Amino acid sequence: MNRVLDRNIPSVLEAALSAQQRQHFKHELRQKIQTALQSAKELAPDACLNEIKNRLLAIQMDCDAIGKPFIVVEEIITCDQYELGGRTQDTATLFRGPHEAASVAICVTLKGSLLHRNSNPWQVYQNAGDVNPR
Repeated sequence: MNRVLDRNIPSVLEAALSAQQRQHFKHELRQKIQTALQSAKELAPDACLNEIKNRLLAIQMDCDAIGKPFIVVEEIITCDQYELGGRTQDTATLFRGPHEAASVAICVTLKGSLLHRNSNPWQVYQNAGDVNPR
């Protein structure tokens, strides 16, 4: 009986460690995204878009280096999509995961609004008057 338990102890410890590593990874990922948003929110529209794009690319490269997938889809949208509450005449760049209905997304409008969604309604970091999220 002790031998069976001895064999299970490493797998239980590995599972606990793995869960702890996943939680640490998720926390670190959220922190990097928040840093990107804080860094970009005061920039001019083009610089804001470039900052978000570069930071997401850096996160993607960091994840690739440790064998974790981090897929970012860049999509041009209008500000009346995805509950942004804007007009069809105003455009934005949406960064999201591989699924169109991804709950996590970052949006940078052509006028410079910056928004982030993480399973919740949009959080506005900068509003240039072209969005009114619901």
